[in-house]
Order: sequence, then structure tokens, then C-alpha cells
Amino acid sequence: MPQLTVAHDYICPWCWVGRRQAKRLRTDFPTLTFDWKGYELLPEGLPYTPKPPEPNADKKPRVPSRFDLILAADELILPKRTNELSNSRLALEGAEFAAENGKAEEYHDAVYHAYWEEDRDISDRAVLTEIAEAVGLDIGEFNTALERRTYRDRVVEYDEPAYAAGVYNVPTWMFPNEWVAEQPYSVLVKLTAEFMQQSAGAKPAP
Repeated sequence: MPQLTVAHDYICPWCWVGRRQAKRLRTDFPTLTFDWKGYELLPEGLPYTPKPPEPNADKKPRVPSRFDLILAADELILPKRTNELSNSRLALEGAEFAAENGKAEEYHDAVYHAYWEEDRDISDRAVLTEIAEAVGLDIGEFNTALERRTYRDRVVEYDEPAYAAGVYNVPTWMFPNEWVAEQPYSVLVKLTAEFMQQSAGAKPAP
């Protein structure tokens, strides 16, 4: 089956959108599969610096951001989190274990849901263990893999390692002819249709 690689991180709101876009793509293209590659946005040693408030923002008419526009375009409402950003490294390593054990999609759904809809801390091993058990993974082997950092080298860190790999934003959709990031569904569905035609050996429509 045709497989599309996507660079992502659970704590990225654009990736929350991307996960929902992927589900729509699977509905429109039932044979399409995904390979979700972990790109850690906040690795150790990379400080998080929130954008400073805009001067006189309260006096200016409200203007939608790019993210506001993509939510509107795809008719989505991002859940409001109240907790601080989680470090996602162990969750991303756990995803590699889940993939090797045939539970990648279930695991990704559960982690995104826990972080965004349930406002949970996915850096907490207890939360990850609960997720692993819920999706049918062997929690003993799962925890051993996390303790031994078995999949540490499979997660790519920001900034320089990610940039060296050609990933500057997440999600990055790695179509064979073009990599794109942070796109509305209308763009993704067109590129996917071309990708599926190419995978089937047909020429893309003009």
C-alpha cells in the first residue's frame, strides 16, 4: 500500500491539525498509510521562548493568524490546554515501540488525545504506560524500551538535526515530488491524489 511519511511532534498544535487531516485523507484514499516520524520540538538544552506580546494589541482590530486561518479552512477547533508544555521525547520513543508492534495508529491517536483533549502530561511515564496498556501493548516490554532508551536515536531533535534532515516545520508531509508543511486540507488532498496516481503507475491528471 502507498505510504506517506510525516514528520510530527505531539505537542505541536499544527500536528494536532495534521493528525485530523490524515484521517480525512485515509477516508478519501482508503489504501493510503502513514509513517509518522518523531521530530522533538523541545529537546533538552533548547530553551522555549514564547513570542512576546504585541505592543498595543488591545487597541488593534483582531487579525487572524495563519493558524487561525487553517483551523477555519478545515473547520476545526483546537482544544484549550491549561497545563505547561510537555517534553515529548519519551512519547515519541514509545511510538517507535508501538510501530514495531503493530499499534502505531492506535498509539498516536491515544497520545494526541491525552495531550490535547485530556490536557495530560505526556512526559509522565505513568501516562504513557496507561496509553500503552490501553492500545494493547505489552507494558513490561514498553517500559523496558523507555528505560533503556532503545529508540532514542530514531527521534530527530530541533533545531540543527531537524534542519539537516530538511524539516523546518511540523507537520512536514514528505511527498516524493515535494515536501510541504502546515498546509490546509485542500492542498494535501491534491498532492495525495497525485501521489496515489503515481504509486499506481498512472500519470497524474493535468
